[in-house]
Amino acid sequence: MPAMRHIGPTEPYHVLVADDEPQILELFKEILAPDDDLDLLPRGASDASSPAEPHAPSYAVTVCRQGEEAVSAVREGLRTGRRYAVAFLDVRMPPGRGGLWAAAEMRRLDPYVQIVVMTAFSDIDAEEMARRVPPADRLLYQQKPFHPQEIRQFAASLCSKWNSERDFLTLQTRLESIVAERTRELAETNERLTREIRERERVADLIAGAKREWEGTFDSVQDLVVIIDRDMMVKRLNMAMAHRLGLSPKEVVGRPALFIFDLPGADGELTRRLGALTDGRFHSLELSLPRLHGEFLITASPIYLSEDEPLGTVFVAHDVTERKVLEKKLRQSQKMEAIGTLAGGIAHDFNNILGIVMGFSEMILDGAGGDENLLRRTEHILQACRRGKDLVLQILTFSRQTEEESSTLRLSPLVKETLKLIRATLPHTVAIEERIAGGPDTVLAEPAQIQQIVMNLCANAAHAMRETGGVLTVTLEAVHLPGQGREAPGLPPGQYARLAVRDTGHGIPKEILDRIFDPFFTTKKPGEGTGMGLSVVHGIVRKYRGEVKVKSVVGQGTSFEVFLPLSFLTAHTAEEESLGAAAGRGRILYVDDEESLAEIGAELLAGLGFQVTAETDPRQALERFRAEPGAFDVVVTDQTMPGLSGTDLSRELLAIRPDLPIVLVTGFSESLSKDRVKALGIRDFLLKPVLRKDLAAAVSQALGQEAG
Repeated sequence: MPAMRHIGPTEPYHVLVADDEPQILELFKEILAPDDDLDLLPRGASDASSPAEPHAPSYAVTVCRQGEEAVSAVREGLRTGRRYAVAFLDVRMPPGRGGLWAAAEMRRLDPYVQIVVMTAFSDIDAEEMARRVPPADRLLYQQKPFHPQEIRQFAASLCSKWNSERDFLTLQTRLESIVAERTRELAETNERLTREIRERERVADLIAGAKREWEGTFDSVQDLVVIIDRDMMVKRLNMAMAHRLGLSPKEVVGRPALFIFDLPGADGELTRRLGALTDGRFHSLELSLPRLHGEFLITASPIYLSEDEPLGTVFVAHDVTERKVLEKKLRQSQKMEAIGTLAGGIAHDFNNILGIVMGFSEMILDGAGGDENLLRRTEHILQACRRGKDLVLQILTFSRQTEEESSTLRLSPLVKETLKLIRATLPHTVAIEERIAGGPDTVLAEPAQIQQIVMNLCANAAHAMRETGGVLTVTLEAVHLPGQGREAPGLPPGQYARLAVRDTGHGIPKEILDRIFDPFFTTKKPGEGTGMGLSVVHGIVRKYRGEVKVKSVVGQGTSFEVFLPLSFLTAHTAEEESLGAAAGRGRILYVDDEESLAEIGAELLAGLGFQVTAETDPRQALERFRAEPGAFDVVVTDQTMPGLSGTDLSRELLAIRPDLPIVLVTGFSESLSKDRVKALGIRDFLLKPVLRKDLAAAVSQALGQEAG
């Protein structure tokens, strides 16, 4: 129902009266709306003696004689806004429709109008009437005749009820409007709160996701990360740090920084050094942390939540142990490269000196005749020169300037020579005892690597006796191994050379005996060794299909035994170098910038029957050859010469005469090899100092190739 205006105390209530009797209609007007000048109806004793009630309701009465008129009046009142509060309807209003029909239609048009049905008959069924004109609380039944006071009471009560219902409906409408407005506001508030809750949930999810992502990133970093608070206590650490400590993060958080940075029982020096980095600034330094098993590049970064003092410091430790090892290896490599370069220069000059001494010594031998003392002394000079030559080759080998192929060689002279080199490096408290037996000792190996075996084993033995002194015993003998046995397990039956190095040092503990051949494993202090010596020995011996066996007793000493298979091919020995050179014939151009060497070469070859022309300037030699290309059968040239090297001279000569035999001689050149020399068209390649027999053999071979 739409909201209705409240009827004030001065406004009249609209009352509809429908009756087919005009007198009844006039009576209702007189009762409810009497004329001020004519009030024919008495109001009772009380009414006559007292003034009218100050707030008595007033009525505007509309009268109708038919039911249809009454319904039309109600319809018109609804249209104009003049709603009827009460309708008094007669039941029978011939000839038109009666009051019950009109009441039903009025109720349909206006559900709130108060209806009083009047009749002079007593056969009206009240229940039927209530059923036809509901609701029952807005329908009354009045029996004719009636007293005027009853009509006034009906009108006053029903109008008051109608007005109260109007007020209630207005209030209800207002309440519904307020409820609707409040409901809308609550719905908007609820929607806003729902959005805020969803936004907070989204932000919470983002925060949780960011936290998980941060923790995942923090723990996935391979560098060691730890957060230390202002009290130098561990606040947080990543998994890399926990794994390095061998503990879970929960076991470390809350402990002092001393637990992470210093070994148990240490004085805390490392922690104090790192604590100095927690001054609110950024720092970095390289530091060795034994507790974390390595060397690290450590960065310290302060944590701020405001511009006040830092809440803590983040330490990030990047493991640079491997880099340090590589740097050390690089420095060692550069040092060895420098040593090799120096050794090459020394070798060149020293070989020239040895060449002069050996050349003139061989010429003295040729002229000594039957002078036994002179022959013996000169032979000693040659033997010393050969040892010097071997020493230069060893220096070049150790500095990686030469690569030798495996060849048959005798072990005993090589071991003796190596022990002579070692003896000068040992302390006086260590004595060397040689036990080199006679018999077969020929193996297929590289001399330099055999020397490495002897030197590494002897160096380890000497180190074990450096404090207490002792005896270093080196034994070399031939043995027969019947097969798989305790003496050398893993070797097939056969003849072997056994090289044993024994010391009387402190021995090797049983728990590390199985690891001594591992690369970089060492019990020496930093700077005393790299742990590569025994692994190199093991690798060389395995390369030659041999075996290394070790025995040790703590406090008594250690014994290493190396088994190498014997070779029964003829080995090259030093005695062969003293054999005489064969005579020859031919024309030779000998070129060397060292006058003494040019003189010696010319005299040695001339003494063998060759015709020799010596030149000390390679350019003059080239001009002489260019003037007479057919005047020489072979050219012998030095490699390192000012102005024109031996290989450059050879190119010029071969350009003039492609079939010219050339023999190249050099004291040292790391860029030359036999294969490269032959690729240039040079027939042979000799290393200084050159013995007369080797030079004669090379020249004769070149001439033989030419003749062929």
